[in-house]
Amino acid sequence: MATTPVLPKLVGEGMVITGNLNFSEGLRVDGQVMGDVVAQGEGRSILVISDNARVHGRVFASHVIINGEVRGPVHCTELLELQPK
Repeated sequence: MATTPVLPKLVGEGMVITGNLNFSEGLRVDGQVMGDVVAQGEGRSILVISDNARVHGRVFASHVIINGEVRGPVHCTELLELQPK
């Protein structure tokens, strides 16, 4: 069983972001994003969408872990993990 990495940036549970969200390196989404979530830059990036999270928009990162809801295209350059929920 894979462990969820500790990430430097967080969209906390109960937070709602309306609009596109750009990040670098790592991001964990526990809340809701109504827009695209896109990793910036050429380096390796990781995006975790937790079991209570919702993203309604495009998702892009080198490593994407999804356990919540994504309504939109998912693009990853290295690894996509779809977890049980």
